[in-house]
Amino acid sequence: MPVWSWVAGWILAVAETTELLPEAKAGEGDLLAKILESNLINIAIILTLLFIFGRKVVGEALAKRREGILEELRQAEQRKQEAIERLAEEQQKLAQAQQEAERIRKQAEANAEARRQELLEQAEREVERLRANAEKELSSEQERVFQELRRQIVRQALSKVEQELPQHLNEETHRSLIEKGIQMIAR
Repeated sequence: MPVWSWVAGWILAVAETTELLPEAKAGEGDLLAKILESNLINIAIILTLLFIFGRKVVGEALAKRREGILEELRQAEQRKQEAIERLAEEQQKLAQAQQEAERIRKQAEANAEARRQELLEQAEREVERLRANAEKELSSEQERVFQELRRQIVRQALSKVEQELPQHLNEETHRSLIEKGIQMIAR
């Protein structure tokens, strides 16, 4: 294992440095060497224990962290997919709404055109009715005026005849007119 070789190499390097330390005092050197030796042994034991037991804990922690990251990635991918689906649905709804708006606009234009045509036809019928009424009124007014003129002409003619008739009417003409009138009435 590369880690064991590294730990072992480090322990040997520390051990060699403790042997090379000059001893300033006899009592102090032994104590320093003992402390360094005991520290080296303690460090080696701690590193070994950390490696043996820590490897499992660190491995589990890394595995959990990896699973957590993978789960977050799956969830993010799922949310992304859901967002894409919702976007597609909303785009489809937008397209449908635009089609509906276009249909409504066209229908409104068609209704407006139909209403315009209907109003034009209604106006034409109203104009035609007014013309017919005007012609009828004009015709009846003309007829009334003609009748009034005839009455006036008849009155004037009668008045003239009444003025001149006594001068031209004698007894025999008078009798002949009465007989003709009776014959006309008898028929």
